[in-house]
Amino acid sequence: MTHLSRRSFGLAALSAPVLISSGTAASAQNTQPAARAPAMFDAPVGRYRITAVFDGMAPLGKNFFFGPDQSQIDGALAAAGISGDVLPAPVNAFLLQSDDRTILIDGGMGAVDILGPGFGRLADGLAAAGVMADDVDMIIVTHAHPDHIGGLVDEGGAAFPKAELVMTDVEFGFWGDEAMLTQAPEDARPLFALAQSVFGAYGDRVRAVAPETEVAPGVMLELAPGHTPGHAVVHIDGGDQQLLMIADALHSTDLQTALPETGFGFDVDPEQAAQTRMRIFDRAAADGLLIAGSHVHFSGFGRIVRSDNAYRFVPTSWL
Repeated sequence: MTHLSRRSFGLAALSAPVLISSGTAASAQNTQPAARAPAMFDAPVGRYRITAVFDGMAPLGKNFFFGPDQSQIDGALAAAGISGDVLPAPVNAFLLQSDDRTILIDGGMGAVDILGPGFGRLADGLAAAGVMADDVDMIIVTHAHPDHIGGLVDEGGAAFPKAELVMTDVEFGFWGDEAMLTQAPEDARPLFALAQSVFGAYGDRVRAVAPETEVAPGVMLELAPGHTPGHAVVHIDGGDQQLLMIADALHSTDLQTALPETGFGFDVDPEQAAQTRMRIFDRAAADGLLIAGSHVHFSGFGRIVRSDNAYRFVPTSWL
């Protein structure tokens, strides 16, 4: 049985309570100190084209990470040229397009106020890519944390009115389970409220699928538990190219490749999350898979290679 605590939701690492805004994604964008052009990067994956859309930067403190000795953590960060107590992590969403499909993978933070200002850029990014809300026919939710579903609602309604919302049945069951809500710490309950409000906004267009289900041609949703019970990665087989979108299996590209056993404050089951991460790293390194990640340094793409007894992330781009 899953044990829920403040640490399970990262609340022990936050300096302020979780706050869920009732505003819209547009209102979050209006909190920006100055207008910024959307940050995007697109590349071919066989029959598909994938576009990374930057939604904002999460200022993750070192206190979010635990497990190895602090000296090991400091050493790994120093080796990566990182000093100070903040590990900035981007929040990326991904647009997957083919001749007949327009699929969004996760929805960014939107108007959720949990990690400070600067989020809610997804809508502008999609517009810059020539994609309107009505064009999106499917949304794959890797897991129902605020920085992945906050941008999927607008004033309480579905921000993408024609899209089907797809996730693993394990994830849907976890956030919709009243028993889980009851045992959750008081200040974690807004996370359940947000998830349930998003599910409600999409109503009968929510599809909860068994793991290892092909949800679109060549697009497989694979269970990768630990960060949340139903956390999933997305395997995209474009025919002559493959990509694995690893979602939140990795939060710090520099730290968790050098020390993959490092836990993260928002992991519901840190030990299981570490096991999942190492399994994904082994697979990606052995198969030479291209990866994308929700919190991988923008533009969000790269490869995992072995480095001594650990791993290393190598950024990748296309011309």
